[in-house]
This record gives sequence, structure tokens and C-alpha cells, in this order.
Amino acid sequence: MSYLRCNARNCSNNQNDLCIREEIKVDGATADTKSDTCCNSFTQRGESYSNVTSRATSAEPETDIDCDVVNCSYNKDYKCAAASVDISGSSACTCRETQCSTFDSKKTL
Repeated sequence: MSYLRCNARNCSNNQNDLCIREEIKVDGATADTKSDTCCNSFTQRGESYSNVTSRATSAEPETDIDCDVVNCSYNKDYKCAAASVDISGSSACTCRETQCSTFDSKKTL
């Protein structure tokens, strides 16, 4: 599990910059930069989705992260191996307005 910090405060899963989900998914299969990634688990507050997690307990910093960003150096068999992950998108209204700020490209420039 990775320590997940999330500043997507419009997300229904965000509780005090932590995620109440036990697992998230980061998308961006062809990503070359952080801005090409996103948190696919984002759901805007107030939206009614059946997959939105609602736990009565507090959010925990440790979260499993599925990741399809094959070009990220932390991607190990479609799981994030980074010790700490930051999801950005403080004013995001959709998942495409978020990004994995921890992304580190395997490609050499």
C-alpha cells in the first residue's frame, strides 16, 4: 500500500486530504507527463454513483493503487509501488482534471 495524499477536495471520496476508498485507479496508459494522468476513482461531491464508497470510519492514509500508467517508473504489474503518492486537482470537477503528481517517467529525455 502507498501513503496517499489527495487535494481533490471536490471529490466525494476526499476526507481531510485523504481518500476514504481502500483502492483507487490511476489512468493514463500512454502518459508522458503528469498532466496525462488522472485519478479514475474521482467522483464529484453531490453526484450519485453506485460505486461511490461511503464508510462511516475515518479515511486512512494507506491505499492500494491500481495503475495503468505503463510509462511510470513506479508501475509494477499495474500496481503503484511508490511509498507516497500525491493526487492533485484542488478544484477538479471531473477525473480528467486530476493528476498523479508522483508520476515519474521511465523514458529518458
